[in-house]
Amino acid sequence: MTLSDTHGVPPALLEFQSTLQPPTGGSAVEVLGSFDTYSNADPPPVAAVRAGVPLRAEGGWRLGADITVPLGDGPFPAVVYLHGGGWVMGSPWTHRRLAAELAARGLLVMSVDYRRAPKHRFPGAVDDAAFALRWAQDHIGEYGGDPERLLVGGDSAGANLAAALLAASVPGAADVRAALLFYGVFDYHRALPTLSGLLGGDDAASQLYLDPAGFDALRGDPRLSPEAHVRGFPPTWVTVGERDPLRPESEALAARLAVASVPHELHVAAGAPHGYLQLPTHPAHDEGLSAVAAFLRRLGLLPADPETT
Repeated sequence: MTLSDTHGVPPALLEFQSTLQPPTGGSAVEVLGSFDTYSNADPPPVAAVRAGVPLRAEGGWRLGADITVPLGDGPFPAVVYLHGGGWVMGSPWTHRRLAAELAARGLLVMSVDYRRAPKHRFPGAVDDAAFALRWAQDHIGEYGGDPERLLVGGDSAGANLAAALLAASVPGAADVRAALLFYGVFDYHRALPTLSGLLGGDDAASQLYLDPAGFDALRGDPRLSPEAHVRGFPPTWVTVGERDPLRPESEALAARLAVASVPHELHVAAGAPHGYLQLPTHPAHDEGLSAVAAFLRRLGLLPADPETT
């Protein structure tokens, strides 16, 4: 397999994102870390990145966020963004280009550095995300964001956390104007076999996110598996790659949203694997980001595109 065959995506990275299984003898952290310069190179220009904005200290963790500010005049619609990484890895730094890409389309991005397993198991990440949402409502205006146009979003495990905030009706969730859910996990126990290469295993004892003692009791908990609790969600944009092993998760969520009469759109990116919005040379990357912006323009959360008016 050559770079031309993979649209310029490094073949080893494409293989991992198409299977979510690390190579024999390797780890997901090593794979993703080795391709950081590809995934995060040459971000689009933004007005500013406020790195490490402190939110609180809790449970031995200093909760912070990187705030990426768009060019132009605010206030801007703001998204509380939860990065992916299987609840065990990743950070705002690993998603810095994606934050800039969203900012280039007019969103102020508050990328949250939430607690991660196995040192900090569930519900630490959910609690951090909930606090970040409340903080944003009170403070995002100080950074150029519009608290009246607040969104939640995330990718993979981060999409799970974003949906969990809405499903669990945490304080402030009712005021969220839209959700952006990128190739997420919406029923933890159902998805665990697919995620076993990231999470250490697929049973109670080997998986790293939940305390094994509570593994079975948490089945269906809205903070963990939000799919069954979507009534009351705001307008929601769901995307997943055609070749993503987690594609059934997004499709199942979209079906639940339809039954609950929640305004939503499901975007299946042609030929794309998991994590395609961090594969900048893949054709689905620009198409997907353009679709996000178009969705938000239709909701009136971004200004109309002058080229289409």
